[in-house]
Amino acid sequence: MAGHADPHATVKRELLVRYLDAWTSAVTRSHRSATYVESALGGPAADALRVFGEFADRLAGHRLDVVLLGAPAETLTPVLRELGEPPGLAVHSVGDPESLVVDGPALAHFDVVGESALDEAATWRLAADLARAKAREVLLTVPPVAGERVAEHRARLRSAGLSYVVAVELVDNDERAQLLMFATSARKHLATFKDELWAVDEFAGVRYRDPSDDEGALVDISLTPQLTPLRGMLLAELARQGPCTVGNLQEHTLLRTIYRPAEAMRVLQSAASAGAISREPAKGRLTPATVVAPG
Repeated sequence: MAGHADPHATVKRELLVRYLDAWTSAVTRSHRSATYVESALGGPAADALRVFGEFADRLAGHRLDVVLLGAPAETLTPVLRELGEPPGLAVHSVGDPESLVVDGPALAHFDVVGESALDEAATWRLAADLARAKAREVLLTVPPVAGERVAEHRARLRSAGLSYVVAVELVDNDERAQLLMFATSARKHLATFKDELWAVDEFAGVRYRDPSDDEGALVDISLTPQLTPLRGMLLAELARQGPCTVGNLQEHTLLRTIYRPAEAMRVLQSAASAGAISREPAKGRLTPATVVAPG
């Protein structure tokens, strides 16, 4: 209905703000400077700037640059003033994305589904260029594609140097979908992003769909997510691999699904108790070293 917030935008905004809070805390502890790159026109840059403003006490002696693609830096002047113009926090504009040069750690947010300075082809080129340096991360939203195309998207990000990738479809109540992807070279940051993914407001009007789930099940956002899709994906992976350790399947969960390793452990424990899989040793708590096999 008119006047109602777009549920996709609501979820993407909350997820961006949540992850930026964790990212900013990390980079201000371990680096003297960092850069945030924004291609979306409108609210996301202001949201990001307000997150950075919460770290004003840490910015002394640091530099945190906000780079707007295709939008004048002056659009954020009112927000900077609202924040008291913290030392070390600066906003810049780059008219030609091809000329963008970034030094040091960087997080780029690209959303080509909404109003953006970049089309999808330019977004992928810039994401790959930015990724080819240490401590780079990309959060991007693109139109939904079939599973094999998602695999191609993952491969493109990994080949650029971002080894850890999660992809999730955001599906609203009218079945409209967007594909959100996060890619990083830091395993710990992938785990952090997944925690934030499930901590988003569960009443935002969006459910998740894992592109790796052949059943295409829709899952409510929850701090304790519904695990039936993960069970199906792990049993399918176990049938494909044959006997393997629980740790192998936890790694698969981290790298190939929207779920987390601890949730894989719960699924496998339940499957073993139900006789759906066999295990060695046959008794005791499952550990990453426990070997499991199709039942």
